[in-house]
Amino acid sequence: MSKGIIDLWLANKRPAVDGLFRADGSAWAVEVDGPELSWFDVGEPLDLDELLAKDPERLTWADVHPQGLAELSDGSGYVCCGDGSLGSEGFFARLDQDKNLAWLVSLLDSNPFEGAGVHGSLATFTNNLGNSLSIDLTNPYFA
Repeated sequence: MSKGIIDLWLANKRPAVDGLFRADGSAWAVEVDGPELSWFDVGEPLDLDELLAKDPERLTWADVHPQGLAELSDGSGYVCCGDGSLGSEGFFARLDQDKNLAWLVSLLDSNPFEGAGVHGSLATFTNNLGNSLSIDLTNPYFA
């Protein structure tokens, strides 16, 4: 089981691919309709190790935006968001109480995420165009 996403996160990097990457090593492809953020889907499993073995340079930065950190309502951790190396990229993530990575969603065509908020079990991430995407933190992919 890969722990590669943790190492990438600690280096302020993430895969340059549309995907959900969990700290336990599991990963899935994700889809979004671009910066409009009107829909979001989790798809087929991904293999991060295989992906990086084929193309080790398929990485981008993971820069947390200054307004992109919000504490979870139950005090169990945080969500955060930000951008990467190119202007079209964004990401959002869940962190534990010590700010260790639990999971990260990397998106290549979402635009940078500049704001994170939490309301009950919903985490909302807003990009630089003012469009938002909400994730139910009780969903098994994101719990």
